[in-house]
Amino acid sequence: MYDLGALIRSLRKERKITQKKLGEMLNVTEGTISKYEANTMTPPFETLRSIASIFNVSMDTLCGMKHQGTLSTHGLTEAQAETVKALVDAYRIKNAQTGRQLTQEQFAVLGKITAELTK
Repeated sequence: MYDLGALIRSLRKERKITQKKLGEMLNVTEGTISKYEANTMTPPFETLRSIASIFNVSMDTLCGMKHQGTLSTHGLTEAQAETVKALVDAYRIKNAQTGRQLTQEQFAVLGKITAELTK
């Protein structure tokens, strides 16, 4: 069974943040944090977004959904971000194929990666 309160408490304790400090970060009282952790009060959506940001977890994680992984391209140039996206797509195609050989498109993606890494 999913327990949002236990998850918030666990994330908070892992980072050695008190309920009071988390409350200050979220602009709510320590008592409100206690209610979130005891599951007697559910954080509103905007507060959940803030909690996800503070603890660097996805909203899926906070909502108890199986985490599928997130790939951030923050801090990359547009060309680098496109290269990463192409690589992910190439791996998806490769995984979907029954054979082990790379396609011409996959070789092209690898060429882009090599070019970006050697700049």
